[in-house]
Amino acid sequence: MPIPVPQPAYSQARENLVKAIPPKLLCLLACGGIDCRYEGPACWKLNQQVIRGLFSSWVTDDIIAMARPSNHLIEKYNIIEQFRRLNIRSIINMQLSGEHAHCGPPLDPESGFTYSPQIFMDNDIYFYNFGMPDFGVSSLVGIIDGVKVLAFAVSEGRVAVHCHAGLGRTGVLIACYLIYTLRISPSEAVHYVRIKRPRSIQTRAQLSQVFDFARLLGTQRVQYPDLSLRHGDPFTLQHYLNRQAILLHGQEARTLRQTPKVVYLLCVRLSCLALGLPAPPGIQAELEKRSALRTLNRTVRETLVAKQYLPLLREGHKGPWVTSGSVSSWDEPLGFLERKREVLLDKRSYSDSDLSKIAEHQDLDLSPYCTPALGNERQWCLQDLIRPDLRPGSPIVATVSPGHQTTKKESHTLNIPISSMTTSNNCAKRSKCTAKKALAKYSSNTELCRNPHNPGPTSVARAVANAMADFGPPGETILQRSALLQEELNSSDCGWALLVTESDPQVLSCLLWTWLDKLKEPVLGAEDVDRLSCGANNRKPLNVLKKPQRHTIYCLLSCMSTVTSLCPHREDAMLQQLMKALTRRPREEMRSLATLMKVLKSSLRETFHN
Repeated sequence: MPIPVPQPAYSQARENLVKAIPPKLLCLLACGGIDCRYEGPACWKLNQQVIRGLFSSWVTDDIIAMARPSNHLIEKYNIIEQFRRLNIRSIINMQLSGEHAHCGPPLDPESGFTYSPQIFMDNDIYFYNFGMPDFGVSSLVGIIDGVKVLAFAVSEGRVAVHCHAGLGRTGVLIACYLIYTLRISPSEAVHYVRIKRPRSIQTRAQLSQVFDFARLLGTQRVQYPDLSLRHGDPFTLQHYLNRQAILLHGQEARTLRQTPKVVYLLCVRLSCLALGLPAPPGIQAELEKRSALRTLNRTVRETLVAKQYLPLLREGHKGPWVTSGSVSSWDEPLGFLERKREVLLDKRSYSDSDLSKIAEHQDLDLSPYCTPALGNERQWCLQDLIRPDLRPGSPIVATVSPGHQTTKKESHTLNIPISSMTTSNNCAKRSKCTAKKALAKYSSNTELCRNPHNPGPTSVARAVANAMADFGPPGETILQRSALLQEELNSSDCGWALLVTESDPQVLSCLLWTWLDKLKEPVLGAEDVDRLSCGANNRKPLNVLKKPQRHTIYCLLSCMSTVTSLCPHREDAMLQQLMKALTRRPREEMRSLATLMKVLKSSLRETFHN
């Protein structure tokens, strides 16, 4: 059953009229002045006022869409106390300063809104403003920023979102948030928001923005390019980081500013396996937190099924909009978008220049929820994620970005987006079984590795070291499981859950080297190798590289430093495999890269001792 395409609430004639009349004149003529129905509770039933005094509705258990408050209403209906009682910790304002000046009470002279944001901030309620024209839209960059802030705000508590009436612009932001967190289709998001908040997302431009946002998001989520599966063209390392910057936010975005997330998580997992540790606490906490999103996803789908927007899904069955990351699996609003069908179907990815503009915008945006990158060019150390008493070597103190004060030691833990659809416990159990089989295979090797800090055989570390140093092609089973995980990473956030619960070092190593091999260009080109050779005697030879190259290599070396501290005799073999993956030179040419081997060895020592 195809999902019905949502239609705009306003007719084409009314939209054209709204565009033609200046906003101030439109407000004066059409809104009702001081008696505007959105400026108080007079026109609304009690069940339309989840916040007494305001036209407001629950869209999810954590998000309220509402009409704008005013200083008068805040005082009369004690709205601050209502916020406290409902655990609303943030308010997001989608208005432009000075708009709808003729509706309700006069505007606050300092803020240009009907209320002073300071009232909320003085009561420990976060305030954010993402101005969008009335009946209009923001840029994609603007809506991405708004969605990231909404995602952060929801993690802190409940959130109230408003524009003037709390319908058009508010509905756009909430629908895009649902697409961002739940990976549902744009039609599903629009229909669900309208069920909870009738007449939301009013104009063709607003509907178009929701679909454009979903299309952009879908093309950026690809982790492993695979043309046979129609998952987009190969990408360079920089292109991947530009795309990644669009999706990540908060601490995760700052930590992974110059490092691919998939590489980082694979290195973390391999390091933890070698040390006999589970996934870091931050990752486990995020996995548990995602259960709330699974509940929300189930609620959304049950609501859509009840309203006959979706067919009743049997246990374990997923529609094409769930399993595919391809834009072609999503319903396209061809009926009202002013575009040709061919353009829509071909718009599967955004150009490097488009993504660079978005990335550059984020670099310059120092809003409250985003801080600059670490200014001290801190090198990677995966051991920051591991308890100090279990780390190999001396304890490592995490550094903090300039201007950020804290009273307790910080570690680089991540917020891992795991699918709200299915995070199967069976996957973890299955991974443990395969880990035992993998270790049994390596146990036949009579050579034992010794941990200098805890002498004794470490079969898991040996398995990790052998897997990372293996030059031979992986077996058919490993390739199949690796391909399955790649597909999961491309199609749904469930792939991240599978990644951090996977316990077979062969599969993890195969994923790591495959990702590097599938880049459009090798991480180190011929010119990069020459520059490294010329600066081999420098104190920090990797500094001649660009930041993405340098940070990615340091991430890989940090993982290797953990493994080689337990299995030092495998160091050369692992570094040769790393050289092969970074340069894509055949094995026969490894001897000609002796200078590069020297650079990597010195950098490995530097990483370990830091």
